[in-house]
Amino acid sequence: MLKLFRHIRKDLMESGNKIKYFKYAIGEIFLVVIGILIALQINNWNTNKANEKEAYNQLLEVQKEILNNSIEFDEKGTYYFEKLRDVRRVFADTLTLEDYQNSRSLRRIMLSSPNIVTQNEAYNKLIQNANNLPDKYKPLITDLKNLYNHSRFENSYDNLGVLQNQSFDIISGFSESLYREDFDAYFNFLLTSKDYKNRLGRFSWTLDDLAPELVDKKYDAISLYNKMIALGFPDDGRAVLKTMYLDVTPKMAEPFIGSYTNAVDTVRIYFQNKEFLGYKSKYNFSDKLRMRDSLTLNLAGADLEFNTDKSEFYFLMEAQKPIFKKIP
Repeated sequence: MLKLFRHIRKDLMESGNKIKYFKYAIGEIFLVVIGILIALQINNWNTNKANEKEAYNQLLEVQKEILNNSIEFDEKGTYYFEKLRDVRRVFADTLTLEDYQNSRSLRRIMLSSPNIVTQNEAYNKLIQNANNLPDKYKPLITDLKNLYNHSRFENSYDNLGVLQNQSFDIISGFSESLYREDFDAYFNFLLTSKDYKNRLGRFSWTLDDLAPELVDKKYDAISLYNKMIALGFPDDGRAVLKTMYLDVTPKMAEPFIGSYTNAVDTVRIYFQNKEFLGYKSKYNFSDKLRMRDSLTLNLAGADLEFNTDKSEFYFLMEAQKPIFKKIP
């Protein structure tokens, strides 16, 4: 091609036709510019593809991290909700000495708080390069920042640790009898002590912040994981997530549907437009319902604990409030 251009240029120069030569020169410059622009475009395309591949690989690691964190939120959220159930039993004043003898979790409500271990290395690497992400991935950044903001449950967990350390002085007063394996004196103390219940009350309110926050984090993680699948990321963790996420169907919702009332309020549970909803008459408030398990619904962060035939429920941490009974 270059040889041809040289040949044309030579012929025009020898012909002495300056106008034709001038036109040819402009055309040759135009072709060179077009070539440069095409080369730049190809280079930009290659660079963008490389950046997109790098961003995809980074987000792929974040997706794995989200899956692992959702499992952690599920396990620890379930653990701390079980503690809330034990607290409810204590404040219901129906426990006996035999209950404490048979239940390790009851007598250790304030004595065990396993660490909440989350992963964030992949996220931290990604966020340093957030401005360079391809446009199709940028909407994920806000969700990621919200998901990885752990300040609320970390604060609650730290407060739980302080209260737990303060509770060890309870055991220290029974160290001799516990050493002799005489546990009943300690269990009777747990049954009757107002000081213990006061401490447990403060502990329970911290639990009531921690447990729902961990559950919310789990659902946020699952939602974000599914958004990434919709963007073309693999769904290798779908089987794991199915064990943690109950997608409520009309059939699953049916046993709960109805109105429940007590002396101060009425709660209506219904299924409408493919959504499971709850309504509180006292506050004229409605919101989506989530199903934690076969006996527990969650309404705006509050857990409704049902009996087996779904004829009544109570709010988990409102032990002094009357039970809600279903209106026939």
